[in-house]
Amino acid sequence: MSREQRTYSALSDLEYRRDRVAEEDKHKAIQEALAGFLNDEVLDPKGEHYYDGRLEPVSVDYNIDLDDPNFD
Repeated sequence: MSREQRTYSALSDLEYRRDRVAEEDKHKAIQEALAGFLNDEVLDPKGEHYYDGRLEPVSVDYNIDLDDPNFD
């Protein structure tokens, strides 16, 4: 193996490792953001997306206009 091939191979290995670390860091950042969202907004009773076990929405508009052309 010539010196140029060895240098290229070593450089390729370093680039591969750098890219792999960057990819792992990106995945970890996404995981942390998702965990924070779930903790703050879903599990916290004061969160916007908290589910308290009810199947119906908190408020329902029963004034439905059946003649509305946008009503399906």
